[in-house]
Amino acid sequence: MYKDDPISKVEWIEVDKLNANDYNPNVVLNKELNLLELSIMTNGWIQPILLNRDMSIIDGYHRSYLGKNSKALRNKYNGKVPCVIMDRTEPERMLLTIRINRAKGNHVAIKMHDIIKTLVDKHNVSKEYIKKSIGATKDEIDLLYKDGVFDALNIKQHKYSKAWKSPKTK
Repeated sequence: MYKDDPISKVEWIEVDKLNANDYNPNVVLNKELNLLELSIMTNGWIQPILLNRDMSIIDGYHRSYLGKNSKALRNKYNGKVPCVIMDRTEPERMLLTIRINRAKGNHVAIKMHDIIKTLVDKHNVSKEYIKKSIGATKDEIDLLYKDGVFDALNIKQHKYSKAWKSPKTK
């Protein structure tokens, strides 16, 4: 019934054959990466890595990273990871990556700028289409498209205040 859906086409592929994309806006810190490794070791693989036909990763970079670099995962799964191969254009891959990351609640604005610029300038994707494809507002897309906005805000040097204090530190 659902044989054409990507989830019905999972195959185990040698992790060393996979290639990272150069536009992933998702960042996972070491603590969360360790949790992801623990989750896979404890529960097994619950989500396949999405690949394009050229073996470039659409979604699942951090899972593939662990598949390559975790001795425990390499041993348990003989250097293989569950994957689904899709056939998507570069703009479709970029938009899918953003959509998946936004749905998970994680994305990095500086990398998002690079993707939005590439989609508009290189692939002639309209801002309106991007807005609809990733669930963003017009203002978000305009801000992400604007050159130098993050440099002007000096985000990397900004000192953030502590927005939350533990009740124990009152």
